[in-house]
Amino acid sequence: MPLKALTLDLWLTLIWDSSELEEYRKLRRVVNLYRFANRVHRDSGIKSDTPFRFADVRLALETLSKKSEDFYERGEDLHPKDRGRMLFDMLKIKVEEEDREKVFESAGKVLSNSGYMRRHPNLNPEAEPTLRAFRKEFPKLKVALISNAARSTYTYRRTLKALGIGNFFDHFVISCEIGYLKPRKEIFHHALDLLDVEPAEALHVGDLFSADVLGATSCGMNACLYTGLWKRYTQLESVRNAKNGIPSWAGEHIPRDFEPKTKVIVKEIGKLQQALEVARQIP
Repeated sequence: MPLKALTLDLWLTLIWDSSELEEYRKLRRVVNLYRFANRVHRDSGIKSDTPFRFADVRLALETLSKKSEDFYERGEDLHPKDRGRMLFDMLKIKVEEEDREKVFESAGKVLSNSGYMRRHPNLNPEAEPTLRAFRKEFPKLKVALISNAARSTYTYRRTLKALGIGNFFDHFVISCEIGYLKPRKEIFHHALDLLDVEPAEALHVGDLFSADVLGATSCGMNACLYTGLWKRYTQLESVRNAKNGIPSWAGEHIPRDFEPKTKVIVKEIGKLQQALEVARQIP
């Protein structure tokens, strides 16, 4: 089956953030949510002896992050609206019944968009030429994004469009909207259904062995482990592997004895353009 669809991971495959940008987004999330929640609290007309504080929102976001980890361990993810609902419960802000869903949805949008409206992530310089080369060689190719991310399709579609690669994508498959994280099969099957292709007709490219390679091959997809941006990992600077400068959690290389359960092509690539060479090998 010749290649009919290409799916790509987002972070550390197409885009990446510096430590400065990460801190900026965290701050914008707290500031914007504080402003939103304070307005809802004020408009509710409920009097309270305890003032609504900025620190309350910061603590609630930290607690939400810890609670989210329980879902992540099960391979599940929370919708932005559900995150908004949890935050308002933690902040103990009472909302009229008829307004609750609208308020929680708006809170989810604040969480999704904060820090992305004015400052965009860094674009992998290989992304645009690689996507353009795929389109040229496979004119009928369908392309989808498959990402473990807590922000909405709207946020990432807007971001990638601003970076000049948004028009290459036919579909966005984001874990927080699907409810499942890679490597769960559900998120890959959802993408395959949207693309209307058989697993063997698709190639997935991502930077994590477990999430991307194991997840894709378990569904019968071809896969590439992309290591070209591993050096850009910034979240855990303090635990960098002294031997090669790669964070220990960044993802392992494909084990030499790794054998997918189905007959698919699996390659480790250091340059994104090398995915095209792998695509040519798909029978």
